Amino acid sequence: MKKLIRALGKVDAVVTAVLKWLTIAFFLAIAVIVTATILLRIFPFTSLHWTDEIVELCFAGLVFFGSAGVWMVKGHFSVGDWIGKFAKGERGKNGYRLLLELITLGFAIVFFKYSLSLALRAREATSVFQIPKKLIYSCMPISSLIMIAYSLIFVVRGIIGTIRPEALKELEPKADID
Repeated sequence: MKKLIRALGKVDAVVTAVLKWLTIAFFLAIAVIVTATILLRIFPFTSLHWTDEIVELCFAGLVFFGSAGVWMVKGHFSVGDWIGKFAKGERGKNGYRLLLELITLGFAIVFFKYSLSLALRAREATSVFQIPKKLIYSCMPISSLIMIAYSLIFVVRGIIGTIRPEALKELEPKADID
């Protein structure tokens, strides 16, 4: 079990790093294009008519891969846990969290279904670079799969916490000191 948890920790670190660098790259690309567009309004010596396609691709990747990254660490904003405080005991709180995780898992599954359908049905391409819209839309089902995977982990943790709250402490990752 410890080897599995360690292996999952390594996969988590890789997925986290990939999503982090993807969102940074997309953000930097948008920043460069916006800066270039502003400078070309001041010093008009060429046209950047092709930038809409790249910005569309970058924004889609930034929003959806960034959302998956935030989902992984439960970093989305919320109104607070004003219902959970009424749950009785550790099992009650974990049961309440489990219910919330099941609802968010349901959302991720619906998001995957419809985003995959959209990506697969897309037939057109962008006008300048002929980038298939499937490529632009692919960030949605990919990010929703990441959300589903992490939601499943959160659901399993919720089940364990509801059945045996003390077992959750055993599953906490320990810092590796080599």
